[in-house]
Amino acid sequence: MTELDHVIWAVPSLDQAIAALRRSHGLAAVSGGSHPAWGTRNAIVPLGGAYLELVEVADPDAPMVGFTARVAEVAAGGGGLALWCERTDDIEHEASVRGYDVVPGTRENPDGSRLSWRVAGMPQACATPLLPFLIQWDDPAAMPGAMAAHHPWGAIDRVHLDVGPHGPSRLWLHSGDLEQHLP
Repeated sequence: MTELDHVIWAVPSLDQAIAALRRSHGLAAVSGGSHPAWGTRNAIVPLGGAYLELVEVADPDAPMVGFTARVAEVAAGGGGLALWCERTDDIEHEASVRGYDVVPGTRENPDGSRLSWRVAGMPQACATPLLPFLIQWDDPAAMPGAMAAHHPWGAIDRVHLDVGPHGPSRLWLHSGDLEQHLP
């Protein structure tokens, strides 16, 4: 079984994107960390289980392949939805059904703790953003979507992702009767 884990919103400037989300949508972001192997850094917008991951290319000398290339491409166009990810509790099975390889991942949090996971399908998702990649968190209680964030317009109770023929196109956030979208 899978469910939406997160969407990756590529941005030209992480600091400017955090400020704009707060100002325009009342969304609070928390510092995520960096992915040294990819030359990127991120911030997390927890949405009640699922989350929005804001990502920028922080190292302009990083190899522009795979994830980094996809983030750089979308950020160069002004930013927007780059990729999306489904969470599973049996990544080996889900990956085998799709013909994906499973690889481990890790990053250091700002507080020095380490976050670890296994992903599958990242190369396929980067090549065809219509496809999600898969993730299984080693410690589900520590996953970014479980982080606390206080959004001024209340808790988000539903997240909807529109996926068009060329990949993710719009993210809708619902809080009670309030609905907002990020273009």
